[in-house]
Amino acid sequence: MKLQNYAEGEWYQSSGSGAILQHAVTGADVAEISSDGLDFRGMLDYARNVGGPAMRQYTFHQRALMLKELAKYLMERKELFYELSKATGATRTDSWIDIEGGISTLFIFSGKGRREMPNSNVMLDGAQEQISRNGT
Repeated sequence: MKLQNYAEGEWYQSSGSGAILQHAVTGADVAEISSDGLDFRGMLDYARNVGGPAMRQYTFHQRALMLKELAKYLMERKELFYELSKATGATRTDSWIDIEGGISTLFIFSGKGRREMPNSNVMLDGAQEQISRNGT
């Protein structure tokens, strides 16, 4: 199986050969991965010109709810992640912090975003400061 990359709004699969990822216990090939052909400058430009503006149209609460939905989606599939983690040689206990701990972090940031940030797409950082003599 050749792993794909999601870049610049679409799935990309390298045409060249990449690194073979092997099962840590059996030694069997699990996947092949490569970043050959990816346009890193293009990805940065895409993030700045497409991704950033798209996200900035949402309020902080809307973004937080997106994190919550992502966390729910991933949590519903956690058993798949545990199964895949066996290929690294990890036990379920070893993998718990990475899988459920990582997903829980999304839930935590979602809650913090809704509790601690305004329901707008702008947040003032500190009090206003007068910087001119006449108050303008």
